[in-house]
Amino acid sequence: MQYSSLLRLLPLALASLLFPLNAALIPQPLQFEQAENAPGFALRDGIRVDIATSHSEMGRAAIRALMAAGFSVLPEEMDGALEVHRIEHDNPEAYTLNVTGQQISIGVATPLALHAAAQTLAQAAEHGQIPAMQVADAPALQHRGIMLDPSRHPISVADTKRILDLMARYKLNRLHWHLCDDQGWRIEIKKYPLLTSIGSKRKETSCWIHQEKKDGKPVEFFYSQAEIREVVEYAHSLGIIIIPEIEIPGHASAAVAAYPQLGNQDCPDFAPEVITGWGVFTHVMGPNDFTFQFIEDVLAEVCELFPRAPYIHIGGDEVPRDQWKTSPAAQAFMKEHGYTRESQIQDHFTHFCAQVLRKHGRRMVGWDEIMCAPQLPQDAVVMAWRGMDHARIAARRGHQLILCPIHAFYFNFPYGKNPSEPFYSGLTGFDDIDCAHVLNFDTSVPGNQVIGMQANLWSECIPNMKKLEFMLMPRLCALAEHAWRYGTPNRPGAADFSRRLQTHFSWFDAMRINYRQEDGTPRQP
Repeated sequence: MQYSSLLRLLPLALASLLFPLNAALIPQPLQFEQAENAPGFALRDGIRVDIATSHSEMGRAAIRALMAAGFSVLPEEMDGALEVHRIEHDNPEAYTLNVTGQQISIGVATPLALHAAAQTLAQAAEHGQIPAMQVADAPALQHRGIMLDPSRHPISVADTKRILDLMARYKLNRLHWHLCDDQGWRIEIKKYPLLTSIGSKRKETSCWIHQEKKDGKPVEFFYSQAEIREVVEYAHSLGIIIIPEIEIPGHASAAVAAYPQLGNQDCPDFAPEVITGWGVFTHVMGPNDFTFQFIEDVLAEVCELFPRAPYIHIGGDEVPRDQWKTSPAAQAFMKEHGYTRESQIQDHFTHFCAQVLRKHGRRMVGWDEIMCAPQLPQDAVVMAWRGMDHARIAARRGHQLILCPIHAFYFNFPYGKNPSEPFYSGLTGFDDIDCAHVLNFDTSVPGNQVIGMQANLWSECIPNMKKLEFMLMPRLCALAEHAWRYGTPNRPGAADFSRRLQTHFSWFDAMRINYRQEDGTPRQP
């Protein structure tokens, strides 16, 4: 949802009484200078834009970015206070700001940078004005994101937009949308209607701690293609690109329940269903003509629905091979292709997906298990989740990388001990992923293969938006800073970050965000 300028800007303005402006911005700009004792730019009724700027392509883009950041903009005025120009810079998101009492001047390498510039202005605004200042800034990484998982627990369109608003505020620019898994298929595919009429439904849901306990509540949820387009365009208005994920060939129980032909039907005890519990399950796609045509058709529709996504995520993680071992058809497929190991079936799927996506002018991205494929296409992007060792292997092989190591960037794990609110604990395994850990975790990789960084919110233990916000905020801010300043010299430390973060809590409150407070409790219990 969009919020008023006053609601967005006033809380941070009040908080900035406590700390100087250059201690409050997240992520911290590369270069910042505030003019001492100089009048700031008064917002009054809004930012005036002259007719010539209003009618220029760059001017219109700047107006849209400022409005998305919460400013009131007055276009086509006789005298304008906004000046927009291009700067020479290798980074397409590089921007400069020069704010005086009379003018806001924005310089950008490309229009992509306008959103970051606008958000810096929004965070800096105080007492109804933007302080006189100069900024020169650019992100280190082109992919700075969050992964949302509506397959396990549904996330409404409205709630997804709310998360996009939070991302935009802190200059995150990629939403990785995990749209299908064993527990539900959540995207409408016109050519395969059973994916939603069957695959989007499960009869009940297990407790995330005691799986033998079921809630007895049916779940039925998916995004229509109209809703997908709505969210994609909303994200675009905020400078965010959505990267969809279709799990292939594992985590496929919901898809196989909808279309058993996708599976290994000749396996003993073949009885696919949409899964109600959590874990890794044996139903995987079978290597047959129906399955490969299905993949081609689904990816074609996905590419059409996400026209700006430079790469499409094909999953590829946690693929059990039990069914391929016991399926005569899978064994025959192996013999036909000269394969000697079941793992080569997964390799076949990986190469096939890359080939299909290349036809649509897209690259493939997958979890780091896709590196098991011999001669993985060089243009494949590897999303390294199992640890930095896997990231460094991918880098040595020449693949571009997006970092999301489980030890630091899995926000479904808890911040730390929380004695008063057990509901807000995360999955067991790693229990100390607080903001300092996110900031300080060693993500160094030799060379220049890292193009992105993201946090993942798997939703087995996140049944509603209230808990999702708690698990996300304020760690989202720490991730944003780490990604923006990745590898840059003199990167601020955790203590400096914590001091700046204090000034953002009042904005969280105004937005009614259920963030984790410093004592470990939720803001809105």
